[in-house]
Amino acid sequence: MAEQSEAPEIQGLLIPQAQTPLLLPATSVIEILGHRELVNQGERAPSWLLGHFEWRHLMLPLLSMERLLGVRREQRRGRKRIVVIHVFGEGLDNPFVGIQATGMPRMVNIKEDAMRLLEAGGWPDSWPVRYKVKVQETEALVPDLDRLGVLAAALEPEPA
Repeated sequence: MAEQSEAPEIQGLLIPQAQTPLLLPATSVIEILGHRELVNQGERAPSWLLGHFEWRHLMLPLLSMERLLGVRREQRRGRKRIVVIHVFGEGLDNPFVGIQATGMPRMVNIKEDAMRLLEAGGWPDSWPVRYKVKVQETEALVPDLDRLGVLAAALEPEPA
């Protein structure tokens, strides 16, 4: 009797946003934090940079994915969170950024046969999004961690 191989399963995190949540592999999420004091970046900073915060003796940028994607924000009650993620990119002094979440992220188990691709590409080059998927009856955006790394590198100060 031959054994049937099950579809591989990975763990992901659904990161709440005001409209469409983000779906990240759990391995890319380093830590989930409560409120942190932000250092303002001044008038010249892009609107999607909410400021910098201290984490493990590093100053990390806090990004608003909704502002980056041009989503009109509605005020939501509840505790905002900071999700520290590992990003990829050449020339990064540190490969971590914070993403603002509008609530507590939740773990999801993802099987290939339980996730459906809704959209691939078609976004402006400046959008750090790979796919729009449906997982466990929830539509979510899958961020492009390479593109987020490029954006994070552009926020780092120039060497003197």
